[in-house]
Parts: sequence; C-alpha cells; structure tokens
Amino acid sequence: MKKTLIALAALGAMAGAHAQSTVTLYGLLDGNIQSFKTNILVPASATVPGSVATIQSARQTRIESGGLNGSRWGLRVSEDIGGGMAIVGNLESGLNLDTGASGQGGLLFGRRANAGISSSSFGTLVIGRNSSSYDDVSADHAMMGATIFDPSNTNNGNSTTNAAAISAAGGLTTSPAGAVAFLNRNTAWVGFNTRFNNSVKYTTPNFSGFSASGMYAFGEDKVPGVKASESVSANLKYANGPILVSGGYQSEALARTATTKPALENVLLNAAYDFGVAKVGAGFNRAKYKDVVAPASLGGGNIASQNEISLSVAVPLGATTLSAGVARSKGDTLGKSTGFGVQALYSLSKRSTLYAGAQTTKGYDKLIASLPAGSNVDKITTYGVGLRHTF
Repeated sequence: MKKTLIALAALGAMAGAHAQSTVTLYGLLDGNIQSFKTNILVPASATVPGSVATIQSARQTRIESGGLNGSRWGLRVSEDIGGGMAIVGNLESGLNLDTGASGQGGLLFGRRANAGISSSSFGTLVIGRNSSSYDDVSADHAMMGATIFDPSNTNNGNSTTNAAAISAAGGLTTSPAGAVAFLNRNTAWVGFNTRFNNSVKYTTPNFSGFSASGMYAFGEDKVPGVKASESVSANLKYANGPILVSGGYQSEALARTATTKPALENVLLNAAYDFGVAKVGAGFNRAKYKDVVAPASLGGGNIASQNEISLSVAVPLGATTLSAGVARSKGDTLGKSTGFGVQALYSLSKRSTLYAGAQTTKGYDKLIASLPAGSNVDKITTYGVGLRHTF
C-alpha cells in the first residue's frame, strides 16, 4: 500500500511538472497566383556591333508564397520556474509554399531562433536570431496589413532583377555591399532588414497600453582595423481602444572599412484610429544612408535622406474587408517613388482567408533618369488572388 501511494505521488509530481511546461506547434500557409509585370533594362551585347541597352517589358504569371503573410511553421516553448517567471524559446522556420524550399535564404529557422527568460513584471529578454524592434512596429500604420498589395510594405516577396540592372548601368554604387539591395522590391519605401543574427532583445510588459522594446545585434565580423557591423533597433508603442501610436528607430550597419562606417538609419512614426465603420492609418518614415556615396550621374556625395509617407484605410463589411493605400518616398538624390494598392479579404472561417488585390509602383525618378534615355526599370505592377490558412 505504501509503495502504491509513493508511486501515485511520483506520477502526480510528474504530471504537475509537465503541466508547468508547454510546447506549441503553429504555422501559416499562404499561396497565391499572380500576374506580375515589370520593365527590365537589358544591357547592350558585347558581341553585336552597334548594340545598345534597351528596356523590355516582362510579364509573368506565377504561383508565389506569402501574399498576406510569409508562410511558416514554428515551435514556442515555455517552462514555469516560479515567482511569475518562465524560460521561453521560439523556433520559427519560413518556407516557400510554391517550391517547398526554406525561406530566408535557406536557413532552417530563418524567421526566428531564440531563448530567454520572461516575467509578467519585468518583461522578456531573449538572445539569438530575432525580429528587430523596428520591424515589430513597422506596419502599425498599414491598414492593408503589410501585404504584397501594400505600397509601403518593404518586406514583401516580390524581388526582381531591377536593382542588379540599375547597378550594372551605373545608377547606384554597390559599395558598400548591401546599399542597393533595399531598392530591390516592388514598393515605394526604401526598406530595411527585418531580422538580425547574434542579437539580444528586450521587450517590456504592457503598462495600460504602453510598451517598448530594444534590440542590439553584435555583428561579430570584426577584423583588425575594422569595427564590427553592429546594429541597433528600438520602439515605443501606445495601443488602447481605438487609438494606436508608435515609433521606431533602426540603425543597421552595411559593410564597414577602416575609414568609413556606412549604415542605413530609419526613423518611423505611426498613427491609427478605428472609427468602427473604418480604420485609418498614417506612417511617416525617414530613411537615411550614412557614408554611402552616390555616382557622379546622381551628383556624387552621400546619398540624401528619403522622406516617406503612407496613408491607408480598411473598411469591414461583414466577412469582407476592403482596403486601399498610397505611399511615397522622396529625396534629393534618388528622387521620388510612388505606389498605390487595393485589396479585398474574405473570411472563410476563423483560420482561412481568401484574398485578391493589385498594386503598382513607379519610383526613384532621379535614379531612373541617370540610366539610358527612356529607362523605366522601376515600374512594377502586380495582380493576385490567393488563400491563407493558419494552424
């Protein structure tokens, strides 16, 4: 009898310990069919006498992943260690639904891989590969939800050969590495990196609608005479009832040398209000290249800041939500870029959504003007229809 009671007590203890630890499997599958059109600069042939660079229109019908959100699967873990504290971790793997390949350049857990400690009183501290604090609030203004149809979305999936073509034609130097990459999207805004390796990130609890976050990435690429390319990001947010106001800052290092510390800085302010019959949002961003030199065709010197604005609205109509948005980026060196987008969402169930939309962007007119006469390589138009399912 005594042994039975001991065994039952042991089983009870094990069950209690198990109840204090959780592992959650989750995911999102998002695929769409698109009609995608862009104008591509075709360089002159080195083997054909008299050949000149031409602009050719390219239209493609294709299946793509991540129309509303990037497809993914992940694991969240949490162990209660008492005193209102828990050990937490998150592994999240991006995937391309159209090919089955891993996203984020083939990384196994490219979206997120972190572990740390959390408390309801002091917040959460994690280390590893994290989303930046700036990225966490980057779409607070976007009533279109930062989808591929949102003209201010700087992290959508439609990359083209336009940036490479611009660089090949001398439109913008690729030194330091990465300076051109942010132009390689069908969006009006310049863009930024959304995730960082080797980073530490802290997020406060929610204090009556107020919250904040900060992230530091070590870079870990220091060599004699050249400082590591560390990056820093932060946000501050107030969300209470129909009102949302947030701000974000990010400075991400580009490839550094012994004499220069090039970086891309973004400073963002968001505001949104839910009127019930409609939600409206506005975003204001300043993208600044530091120590990134423009070619002579663009006036030389450092690339001037881009001042960016986005306005959008979403109207719920039962199971359907209609949204529209406009975005612009303008600066003295690259010129202006403007985009427009519309989309419709239809909720099939709590977890499944049908969507359709269109977006067109034409931009960086001074950059385009520095290319051969008649160039229009940065005009992109996308039409699409798709399905998103979460689990």
